[in-house]
Amino acid sequence: MRTKVTIVVPAYNAELWLRDALDSAVAQTYPAHEIIVVDDGSKDRTGEIACSFGDRVRYLKQANQGVSAARNTALRAATGDWIAFLDSDDLIVPEKLATQVAVIEANPELVVVYSAFQFLFPDGNTLHMAPFPAAKLWPGLRYRTPILPSTAMIRRSALEEVGGFSTQYHYGEDWELWVRLIRRYSAKAFQDTPENLTTYRHWENNVTKNFSATAGAALQLLDSVLLADLSGMKRDLWKRKIEARIFYNVSLSYRDVGSERYWEYAIESFLKWPFWGAVVPSYRYRVLAIMLYTKLRNFRWSAAYWWPERRCREDLTRDVEVPREVSVP
Repeated sequence: MRTKVTIVVPAYNAELWLRDALDSAVAQTYPAHEIIVVDDGSKDRTGEIACSFGDRVRYLKQANQGVSAARNTALRAATGDWIAFLDSDDLIVPEKLATQVAVIEANPELVVVYSAFQFLFPDGNTLHMAPFPAAKLWPGLRYRTPILPSTAMIRRSALEEVGGFSTQYHYGEDWELWVRLIRRYSAKAFQDTPENLTTYRHWENNVTKNFSATAGAALQLLDSVLLADLSGMKRDLWKRKIEARIFYNVSLSYRDVGSERYWEYAIESFLKWPFWGAVVPSYRYRVLAIMLYTKLRNFRWSAAYWWPERRCREDLTRDVEVPREVSVP
């Protein structure tokens, strides 16, 4: 029996890139069973563009509720056996569905297949990102979210079984889903493929550009999801390592935008976990040394310059509502 794949495209004020995304969806060498666009309350030409594809695209509109709710609306409407998510500003190569369907048909025990992808920058340059090995997803998912939704194809019955996307999270909603799926099915139900099948636009207004909100969401997940199966000292050690990783990444982001706040996050990262390993990479030492050299070159006789007041976690989570901790069977 032919495997039926539903391509799901959540869209909010997506007129700039939606046509390109849908062109890539309808150009598949293995045609999708259906393409569903869920317009999440857009105020631009998103609906007009989606409807211009005629019966090749199924268009649904709802009041603005967020990307998770939009994906869940599509999931309830879908009739395919597998769901391929495609964000409205991403692109997929013509062979994406064919490549991934071949993998799932050869491995019927799988529930998630995902691939390599490339960043596309505004100047036209690209950067290839190899897939994170599926065999290392656990405990890898405790401290990073290595699966881009637009690279993934997920068994619809598995998505329904775990309840789809949580609407409690405004950022990191896909990370939380991967954790629930891997806890339910194990890493053996995930498979990475080396082919570059998706293009991810890295543009200035992209939602994930807001690094402080993304980091706040990571801390939110850390408190409520990522360590829910741990207790005692083991939980405390994991928490310190993951916080160190988050603060280090925020430090890099602040440095990249020219903010001196990078130093307070660098200090906090080192104090949380001064060692290296899988969670906190060894090259952090080299980066911290460069940061220290920069501080010395711009030397100031000020205690606050060298030892600033640090409210890193508080600042990142100030506007984030932390859900109740999940229970893990």
